[in-house]
Amino acid sequence: MKRTINFLRVLALAGPLAWHGAALAETREPSAAEIKSFETWFSQHSGGAVLKASYEVRRSEGARDWNVAAWAESAPQRAAWRLCLARSDGYVYDAKTQRWSEIGAQRQHVWLDRSSDCGVSPQRVLLKQPLGDRDIVTVLEQQGPLLQSARLLFAGNTQCAPQRAHKFELTAIDVTPDQFYQLTYVSDRGGSAVITVRKRARELTAWAARC
Repeated sequence: MKRTINFLRVLALAGPLAWHGAALAETREPSAAEIKSFETWFSQHSGGAVLKASYEVRRSEGARDWNVAAWAESAPQRAAWRLCLARSDGYVYDAKTQRWSEIGAQRQHVWLDRSSDCGVSPQRVLLKQPLGDRDIVTVLEQQGPLLQSARLLFAGNTQCAPQRAHKFELTAIDVTPDQFYQLTYVSDRGGSAVITVRKRARELTAWAARC
């Protein structure tokens, strides 16, 4: 089975980019100056303009300075069947030196698209663990029905029950140590849900839910 192209690893950030739990106090959009700064630096070091970039600007509780990271995406690639892949490399800005540098981490997004150039998908999904192309396609094709069946599980969870009727969008795919899939969905009303999915052959079953 063909493996996804150029999958190195998903981000496990350390140092100034280790934004977890209670430390996530504030976020904001990048400023025009920050965007221009990265685009200028990137063009000087890569020899070309940024194809597509996303930014994360965060500040820990009580901190004065913002942590600014940028993810520069390479051209999408066609894998097997309808599967498309896009890799992003991470960069971090040091406010003291006013310089950008690579953080040595990559992210990979996946989506389904029949166009030859993979187009621009409105629903790219972060792949947190390496998976075979067929497995990724199976999850992406079945994630809608899996979410619908998981809504029955929402009723038995006090945190999920209020979101049972909300509209959700798949944002990430992970794999647990015992080989269950974990699908992360974000609600159009700001909530989120993680659906644990059991795999038996090619059959996927919504197994648990948390919100």
